[in-house]
Amino acid sequence: MKARYDFRDSVVLVTGGASGIGAATARACEQAGATVVVADIKNGIDVADPRAVKGLVQDILTKHGRIDAAVLAAAIQKRTPIDSLSDEEWRRHMAVNLDGVFHCMRELAPVMKRQRRGAMLAFTSGLVNMGWPGAAAYAASKGALIGLAKCAAQELRPYGVRVNVLSPGLVATPLFLDAASAEEKAMYESSVGISRPEDVVPTILHLISEASANLTGALIERRLVPAK
Repeated sequence: MKARYDFRDSVVLVTGGASGIGAATARACEQAGATVVVADIKNGIDVADPRAVKGLVQDILTKHGRIDAAVLAAAIQKRTPIDSLSDEEWRRHMAVNLDGVFHCMRELAPVMKRQRRGAMLAFTSGLVNMGWPGAAAYAASKGALIGLAKCAAQELRPYGVRVNVLSPGLVATPLFLDAASAEEKAMYESSVGISRPEDVVPTILHLISEASANLTGALIERRLVPAK
């Protein structure tokens, strides 16, 4: 049994869409017929800058007239022991991983409320619950956005707008591969396994499509399915 998605006539915003899960999602949405807008630091959009996000949303509305879904995947991760963590590094994690999601939600909320439909998806991490040496800034930022998303979901639910959070599990993205040590990667490979970005896409498409029309304010934890 195969799931098929029809995103024709839909406009999908993907932040962090130049690599990893964001890039895989952008490709899949395009293949499903969506008009996809990729926002990434590589093309000059820094979600930590509220003016840049405001301009981005206004530009999308000018060109396309609507925004049906937003996959908010932009993030950074650097491993630094807490007693060596600088104010600048701490604040940059918060600015991108937490403030960046807030900036997007704040601009998207009135758009989707007017449409009386729309879906937003943010990403958390398993490190929020398990912790990891050197990951304090990353885990803290990813933990805080769960509360942000759940509150946004409650506020926007009466307007038919949905907000959910996905914990995608271990995925071979530049974000993870550049941050993790060789020993950490080897440990995960020999235990729970590491997914490809494409493996996460079916869950994402489900969460931003009408297939999950009754789901909002949820935290979904994805587990790796062993290959047969």
